[in-house]
Amino acid sequence: MGQRHILHCDCNSFYASVEMQEPPELRGKSIAVCGDPEARHGIVLTASYPAKRMGVKTEMPIWEAKQHCRDLIIVPASYGKYQKYSGYVREVFNDYIDQVESFGLDEAWLDITGSVGLFGSPVKIAKEISVRIKRELGNAFPNLRYYQRIPLAFAFQIAPETHGS
Repeated sequence: MGQRHILHCDCNSFYASVEMQEPPELRGKSIAVCGDPEARHGIVLTASYPAKRMGVKTEMPIWEAKQHCRDLIIVPASYGKYQKYSGYVREVFNDYIDQVESFGLDEAWLDITGSVGLFGSPVKIAKEISVRIKRELGNAFPNLRYYQRIPLAFAFQIAPETHGS
């Protein structure tokens, strides 16, 4: 069998990116999607890029995040909304490939080996998927990386036939 072509997709700051879609007034603001402080889960799950530039980090307690970024907007997690947007991203993937290995709502490995003949080079496919997701979903910020060699940790999940049993 020939060389496998694998893309890794990670939608950066996914929860915050989704929150900036609805309502759009949050776009470009310093926001942090956080757990419920009343349930003793008062940490940052993810932050927007403006908040990250101010020093807000994942797993940071909310009180500490507010010290780094005084105008930080705290948004409660909306898992149903994240599942919906994750589904939109997967629909775009499905227009190009049928071999997707998902890792959570915002990350996936895509075996595009069979798609290269239809859509062009792996880099072209990665760029096209990325541009399309950004165009259709706005701030979902996909970050697609092309791997000519499959990382060993994922080789058996994505392409077991190329590595034996």
